[in-house]
Amino acid sequence: MQAVCDSNRKLTDIFIGYPGSVHDARVFRNSPLHHTLQEKCGTEIILADSAYPCLRHMLTPYRDNGNLTPVERNFNKKLSECRITIEHTFGMLKQRFRQLYHLKLRKIDDICHFIRACCVLHNMALFDGFEIDPEDTAILDFNEDQPDDNEPADAAGQHFRNYIAALIYY
Repeated sequence: MQAVCDSNRKLTDIFIGYPGSVHDARVFRNSPLHHTLQEKCGTEIILADSAYPCLRHMLTPYRDNGNLTPVERNFNKKLSECRITIEHTFGMLKQRFRQLYHLKLRKIDDICHFIRACCVLHNMALFDGFEIDPEDTAILDFNEDQPDDNEPADAAGQHFRNYIAALIYY
């Protein structure tokens, strides 16, 4: 499942249908979000992990080969601090719907419908004020060790990331 959430942990975009073994970059390339990113984001930006490409509307961390500048290290730290929101959101989703840990469904369509329904109910629970403390949810970041399979970053994305990195550093 690929998901985007806002700062209040409301899921604003989900894409379901690929098994967890498929690299996030491949899922993204085949998702509607990839093809409509600019239109969906408008003036907003998606903060993503290193499994995704750095694009004008999707900022990712600098690849750490051991020689990051202080500006780049600071950017990665701040990005990680912001990205914790989606990790908490996934944790809250699994806390609310424990069946997600061990789905007994076998048909892909049924699994996709079930997960989509859980996401809708998660948003409804947030709207109705039924909170789960995000600090009590397990935080798992599955993307840190994924091998490269993403498209190259585009120049506009890299330029914008450099601009934002400098802006928050100085």
